[in-house]
Amino acid sequence: MKQSIYTLLLFFQIAVLPAQENTSFCATQTISDEWEMEFQKLVTQYKKSRTTNIVYQIPVIFHIIHGGENVGVFPNIEAQQVNSQIVVLNQDYTGTGLNVEDYPANAFVNWAINQSIPSGNLDNLGRIKIANSEIQFCLAQVNPSGIPLSEPGIERINYIEKGWQNPNVFANNQDLRNFIDNTVKPQSIWDATKYLNIWVTDKSDALNSKGFATPPPLSGLSGIPANATTSLNDGVWCYAKSVGSYLIYPAGIYVNTDVSGRLLTHEIGHWLGLRHIWGDGNCLSDFCNDTPSQADPSAGNPTYPQGVGSCSSPSNAPDGEMFMNFMDYTANPSMYMFTTDQVTRMQTAMANSPQRNQHGTHGICSGLAVSENSFSNKIKIYPNPTTDFVMIEDKDNQINFIEIYTVLGQMIAKTSEKNISFDQSAKGIYWLKVYFKNDEMQFFKIVKN
Repeated sequence: MKQSIYTLLLFFQIAVLPAQENTSFCATQTISDEWEMEFQKLVTQYKKSRTTNIVYQIPVIFHIIHGGENVGVFPNIEAQQVNSQIVVLNQDYTGTGLNVEDYPANAFVNWAINQSIPSGNLDNLGRIKIANSEIQFCLAQVNPSGIPLSEPGIERINYIEKGWQNPNVFANNQDLRNFIDNTVKPQSIWDATKYLNIWVTDKSDALNSKGFATPPPLSGLSGIPANATTSLNDGVWCYAKSVGSYLIYPAGIYVNTDVSGRLLTHEIGHWLGLRHIWGDGNCLSDFCNDTPSQADPSAGNPTYPQGVGSCSSPSNAPDGEMFMNFMDYTANPSMYMFTTDQVTRMQTAMANSPQRNQHGTHGICSGLAVSENSFSNKIKIYPNPTTDFVMIEDKDNQINFIEIYTVLGQMIAKTSEKNISFDQSAKGIYWLKVYFKNDEMQFFKIVKN
């Protein structure tokens, strides 16, 4: 929504209050004015300097906190439930997730005209575009010591063995957050410059919040004054029954059958610098010009248009509020989009935050140092990206065999052929694990467009 940042920041100091606990599933704290003003400078620089968005791949480690229960017994959720969450994130952050086809054919067309939204933020129908963030997620394959994980992307931690309290004993959201931030995180976090840490626990049924995240730290700035993002607390907490997707893995343990993985889509949005779409106050700003003003958080499964005229400065008429945005509080099936300006914020965070800008550069998704044809003295792989096949040039016949993996670390093929077809494969990132005859091994990233 378009408003003067300096006027709004002054107003925030007076008017912004935390979201009401009885309407909020998100306990992420409001970003400070100081952080936002500095971040806006970086957004402006990013818009001036970029030619295209960068494709990022973020390694994820889920720290599953349990009390000795067997795997598959709550809260010690199964790997398949975690895997389904990665599928959801990769769909949602590319604009291809559940129910995108429900986006109304005339969604925000007239509002976009009234607000002079740039054509680059619109789709071919003139609607506010469902944007592709160019950010992907993978299950970490190795721990910080480089040792392969028996379950990719998962560390299981018994809180009893750690001498911690059961997370479900805390009677209010702030006490639970203090426990997670001050006890659990510092004793279990993996290097935040390399991993997106997600802590998964039980909680008291009396607490309505199901997740919270830390914002991207900026050099010399505190992010949130009362709880600064540091190397010891950076990441996301999530209620175990809100992880994953019932539609993808119905054998999991969920709050209800509507759980579609959107809680973590929302919280990771905060981790990447996004604000709630209503600006955490009545008709305040999320600093994205292509999201209409909104009076309050949405709930349930609204119908379009919702809340027409609920805000007047700037007006959201005649199309109302963007309840289908991931940064609202709508039910999982009814949220399915990020906008172009939201993507700009996420890309700015990934390019500038010291605990974001090195993600994907350490080979954690593959288990070894990642090469994109850096072993050109041995082999060459082309074309990459590809739309149908890749050729492997191996002049000295050094390759023994090749394994092909999805971004989730699942092997889908093993071959000794050097013309590999991806014609029937879905778009996304794949890994070639190349075994050489001298017993060396190397991973190569392949992008299928």
